Amino acid sequence: MSSDPLNFSSLPWIGNPSASFDSSAQTVVEGSELSKIIKPIKIGNVQLPNNLVLAPMAGVTDGSFRQLCARLGAGYSVSELASCKALQMRSSQTIDMIKFDGNTGAYAVQIFGSDPDLMAEAAAFVESLNICNIIDINMGCPVSKVVKTGAGSALMKTPDLAANIIKAVSKSVNMPVTCKFRIGWNESSINVKEFAQAVIEAGAKAITVHARTRQAMYTGPAQWQYLEGIKEIAGAVPFIANGDITSKENILELYERTGCDGFMIGRGCVGKPWLFSELLGHKELLKPELRFPIFRHQLVDMLMEHGSSAVPLFRVHLFGYLKNHPHSASLRRSLCVERNPNVVLQAGKDFFDMN
Repeated sequence: MSSDPLNFSSLPWIGNPSASFDSSAQTVVEGSELSKIIKPIKIGNVQLPNNLVLAPMAGVTDGSFRQLCARLGAGYSVSELASCKALQMRSSQTIDMIKFDGNTGAYAVQIFGSDPDLMAEAAAFVESLNICNIIDINMGCPVSKVVKTGAGSALMKTPDLAANIIKAVSKSVNMPVTCKFRIGWNESSINVKEFAQAVIEAGAKAITVHARTRQAMYTGPAQWQYLEGIKEIAGAVPFIANGDITSKENILELYERTGCDGFMIGRGCVGKPWLFSELLGHKELLKPELRFPIFRHQLVDMLMEHGSSAVPLFRVHLFGYLKNHPHSASLRRSLCVERNPNVVLQAGKDFFDMN
């Protein structure tokens, strides 16, 4: 643990996205409010500097955002979900999505599918790219185009198939295999504990549970009550809680209720990537004068990664940053089709100057 907050005012990467990766921000500040809860954990043979995890989010967790969150303290990140069929076909778009030239620290590529053999082949190919430490199996995506193939959260209805996928993928790679799933398909079929038991017995080296059903999609409050008792089932296997984690208070309550080993943060850090630093106790990064430099850093880094498509891809982050702007509705309308990065930068500067 660090005994003193880091001096973020001199961090070179804020003005230079190509600066080398510095992992020192991933250390919890000794004596901070969560210093007894946020701690290093191990997944298989992979040591994580802390147990705060950046969730996989389609269209959000590209390489630039993963690296930014890692620079700001996230101990581990997971890619956008990648189709095993696309990987089998060596889709350049899919490969580009999971690869990144920068260093994001500990990193998992998340794949989805419903055929154990095809999933195993895709995982072996990902391992051959030498781009990640862990393979994560998506068993929680609720969108129809994934579910209709029997993948994603549809696997909650077929725990035996889910277990067979874990077994097949584990045999095909040398790195740890983990999975992320929900509490059940719908309110009348909540089977999270039985499902957790099945995938752990099949060899999952860590489990992440999103405290919503597939039916709930991403709406309504997360149902944390269904995460209680899972740690007792997981035993020595790390159990990571997910769903509506946006504050220190959430971390404290979830840990008290579940005894979970880690915390996966998704929408709570979109537009607020310094949330990880806040939870780790690095107060220096919460200075208002650093907000716009971080905003600018992310956009510039995305331009380096994506070229001309960066500005439309940045919109989800832009609108996250602009939350609570006094003129957010009109500003969102004016920026929803904007493709000039200079205009977006000026909008960000104006916002942070006012807040």
